[in-house]
Amino acid sequence: MRKGRLRGVSGFLCLAILCGGAAGAGAEQTSYDLTLDEALALGRKANRSLVAERARLAQAQANLDLAWTALFPTVAAQGKYTRNNVEFKFQTGPETLTVQPKNQLDGAIAFTAPLIVPAAYVGLEAVSSSFHAAEAQYETSLATVLLGVAQAFYAAAIADEVVSARLSNIEVARATMENARTRFENGSVTKVDVDRAELAVVRAEQSAREARFAQVQAYRALATLIQSDREFQVRPAANPVAAEETGDLESALHLRPEFRALELTTKSAEAQRRAQAWRWAPSLSAFGNLRAFNYDNFHADHHAWAVGLQLDWVLFDGGVRDAQRHAASAQAQEAAALAAVLRDTIRDDLANGHGLLETKRHAQRAAERSVALAIETLDLVRTQYEAGHSAQIDLLQAQDGLVAAKEALAQAHFEVAVADLTLRRAAGSFPGR
Repeated sequence: MRKGRLRGVSGFLCLAILCGGAAGAGAEQTSYDLTLDEALALGRKANRSLVAERARLAQAQANLDLAWTALFPTVAAQGKYTRNNVEFKFQTGPETLTVQPKNQLDGAIAFTAPLIVPAAYVGLEAVSSSFHAAEAQYETSLATVLLGVAQAFYAAAIADEVVSARLSNIEVARATMENARTRFENGSVTKVDVDRAELAVVRAEQSAREARFAQVQAYRALATLIQSDREFQVRPAANPVAAEETGDLESALHLRPEFRALELTTKSAEAQRRAQAWRWAPSLSAFGNLRAFNYDNFHADHHAWAVGLQLDWVLFDGGVRDAQRHAASAQAQEAAALAAVLRDTIRDDLANGHGLLETKRHAQRAAERSVALAIETLDLVRTQYEAGHSAQIDLLQAQDGLVAAKEALAQAHFEVAVADLTLRRAAGSFPGR
């Protein structure tokens, strides 16, 4: 599906033959190199999960805006037309008052302004903390998604290595087969040696097909995460960021958005508890209204206004405020306990991450040494075989050993990269700002 992603022109041509043709040359021309930083930038911008998380963050911002409205004045206007069945007037000395016209018009403007609302002030603090907790949760989701993008990136890079190793094995197996055929024609070996060599080629070609399928899967997974429709070839950096830059536990706690989210959730719940307690206090607000009409009032005016103060005090509500206060207190205790658990988890992850990374680096060095020894062994066995001092089965086993060593090295590269990512994620330094 994604042709033109293999390393080297010879590897690409071999794979094209395996797949039944050289299709994909046009795709190679339109593909581009993709670095890890570019993949992370695309994932940050276009990943569908992050689009949903940004929508949730917008909802939290709307809740914060809504909380502010409790402290703002409200103004309402109303206009009304009434058709009365009769017109009513009465005489007051020299003047006639119309108190009900046939066509009655009324207009009113009313406002209310909170002056002292203790529960609203603390409630606003709670919602503000909740919003900042939502921001931290978004950062947590961002880090999780980008960690998946980075792992998929390295999985694609390792798939390239595996394909390259298996294509190289095809060339080696074909050379061995040609050698066996030549020696068979000379009478140096039996037909069994030729058949074994041909079987090794068939197995190598099938292994390459399977590696190609795994490569296509890896690239498809990465393309889905970063929402890319273009053909690309991953290009991992030669020297990735060293995880030794990670700090201590306190630095990790400061950087990890999950821990910050739990702290802010605790703060929000505590503010909610105080807000419910303050609901026992009275609240004071101002009000006013202005009315205009096309008939007379008893003062012979066509308008009226009034302003005043209003004190509201709920003396008994059946225990609602106390129940909500207890619920908020329990939520604060839960968030604090989860923060303590996360603190222990981060501490253990940092210690385990450093040890795992060091172990995987040793494993990579061992895999590199294994590849060197496998190459040396294959050259030696091939020389002995051509000289008639070694059996063909030994040569085929040496070839298989070299392929296994190269695949083990590719896996070691992947495990080192993932261990480095995991440690930096635990320390809060990945993905960075």
